[in-house]
Amino acid sequence: MLFKKNFNDIDFSDIQKLMADQIGESGILEYKEQLIDPKSFLKEVAAFSNTSGGFLIFGVKESDQDGYPFSIIGISDKTCNVEQLEHLINGNVQPRINVQIKKIPTNEPEKIVLLIRIPEGQNRPYYNNVSGKFHKRYNFEAKEMDEHEIEGLYLERFFGAGKLSSYIDETISFNRSILSENSQYLMDTHIIITPLRVNEILIDPSNIKKFDFKVNDVRFEPDKTSPYLYGQSVPSKYGIRWISNYRDSCVEIHRNGLIYYREQFGKIAVADNKKIMDDYHLSIRLLQTIRFANKVYTELDFAGRVKIILKVYDSKNSIVYIPPQFHEDDKVCLSENIFVEREWDSWNLDEDCSKIGKSMLDELSSHYGLWRSRYLVEENGEIMFKKSLF
Repeated sequence: MLFKKNFNDIDFSDIQKLMADQIGESGILEYKEQLIDPKSFLKEVAAFSNTSGGFLIFGVKESDQDGYPFSIIGISDKTCNVEQLEHLINGNVQPRINVQIKKIPTNEPEKIVLLIRIPEGQNRPYYNNVSGKFHKRYNFEAKEMDEHEIEGLYLERFFGAGKLSSYIDETISFNRSILSENSQYLMDTHIIITPLRVNEILIDPSNIKKFDFKVNDVRFEPDKTSPYLYGQSVPSKYGIRWISNYRDSCVEIHRNGLIYYREQFGKIAVADNKKIMDDYHLSIRLLQTIRFANKVYTELDFAGRVKIILKVYDSKNSIVYIPPQFHEDDKVCLSENIFVEREWDSWNLDEDCSKIGKSMLDELSSHYGLWRSRYLVEENGEIMFKKSLF
């Protein structure tokens, strides 16, 4: 971990510390005195993406011998257009890769340090349209890849998609197999947030206790009155797990960075024996799981694309309850199972939590003949969580 804080919180003191600690260039770090031409810039970005990701820092002069910061000279704020840099990357690196860019004010007026964080690519290899080549980091430099390296990354990409799908299916199947018999028909629901590559270990098995969060300390909106985690944490097949008998709920953190949540969101109405989807509590848990994933990825210093999956089993003929004053019939689901999926940048999970949740819950609601989520609504351009339908 280069910076022991969130990207958005990095400031000038952190750049000064790199100089004080004589942190030299490495496979994940490159210093530049000034902005470089577009062709060279894209080469650096693609190279980081094709390797392990890393940081580009502009406005830092490095020593000749050891490559650590010799002085922080800064660059002109007026000559640095973040939006243009983002367009340059989005238009010329394929597949598309999103980066984080931050202007850091220095002690000199109108001078900044430009910090760019490039995530390790989840869909390698990445191609530079301007140079017409593939590059990777080698001996602290961006070097052209040979055909065998390119072929290897393509194979990894195509087989990786199959591995991810198989791993997700295995995770769900394993957890369904240990559900109690009384709850298997009540629409067991699975929420998964995972990096696009699951064949890498992000959490050192010997350090899994680092993620043994205290239950009472893990509380998220839109309901901070009760903990997100229930029960006692235990080591598991995948990493670490919290499991509770309450509605067969379970939370897991896998060693490869996958976050898993399971709970029963179906209930039986005593009066008429109808199976009802509890979309209120499902909405809460989806939003909280997104925020929990953000907490875990921040601890891991992970930056990359993630897949967000919501899967509801045995949903056919279930209903969502419509209060009588609305004079509507109950809405019936005709789908045997409901499957909703999104992809997102991991560093935007917390900021975009409501946006992601509304998009996914709107799609789930359509299975019940509803135009949109009943609990995540947009008012005056802002997405709000409704505590009640009344």
